[in-house]
Amino acid sequence: MEQQQPVPPDQWYVLVEEKVTKGQSISWSLTATHPAGPDVGQARRLAAEAALTHRPKHPRRVRGRQVFQTGPDNWLVVARGAQEDHHFRVSVGLLTAVTTT
Repeated sequence: MEQQQPVPPDQWYVLVEEKVTKGQSISWSLTATHPAGPDVGQARRLAAEAALTHRPKHPRRVRGRQVFQTGPDNWLVVARGAQEDHHFRVSVGLLTAVTTT
């Protein structure tokens, strides 16, 4: 049975999701989680910065990027590579629960 653990109040995070390949399988995976403190404004600033500076797994060498803010807490980044473009997502999230079994 899962038990809920105490959660610090107002703990915001910057979250990065990328496509991950394993053999023939492709899925989205959470590849980075950065604590951003209790201020949502600071978390949004850090997320916007991550959209500009995060080094994704693919492409290995980013030759440029387009950053789209799709909501107040979400960014979609198209990273240009030598052969093809890849994209990743950056978002701001408030930690609301932690459980253990």
